[in-house]
Amino acid sequence: MKLPRRQFEIIQEQAFRELPYECCGLLVGIQQCDYRGNVENIVYEVAPCRNCLYHGKEQSFEIAHHEYLEVEREARMFGYDIIGSYHSHINSPALPSLHDVDFASPGHTLLIISLTNARPREVTAWQRRESGGFHQEQIRVIE
Repeated sequence: MKLPRRQFEIIQEQAFRELPYECCGLLVGIQQCDYRGNVENIVYEVAPCRNCLYHGKEQSFEIAHHEYLEVEREARMFGYDIIGSYHSHINSPALPSLHDVDFASPGHTLLIISLTNARPREVTAWQRRESGGFHQEQIRVIE
């Protein structure tokens, strides 16, 4: 995954701002496929979203359907797609949870920023496989 530095900073800022709750948002860009069939995500924009859960925001997130559709419509106007989502994990590792598994459709990438005691711990990206499960994606922050 290629992620511009400013978009990475926006994700980090949102994660801190929304503590003690999980933040969430959408990754907008393109998926490029090489001759071997390997997919690389190129993020051009991030769309911070509101965690619309009423209970359990400390351990989970949900993006409202209407908000997803609005971001999708705007992305397509610029020739992009929603290629994934991001969210924070509070005092837990940056690994996909059971909720994350349910949320992500095949091809969807999850970027997870883990915060421990209000400090950044790690950031990982996971792409959902067609066959189920996830494989970890390398994140390259670019200028």
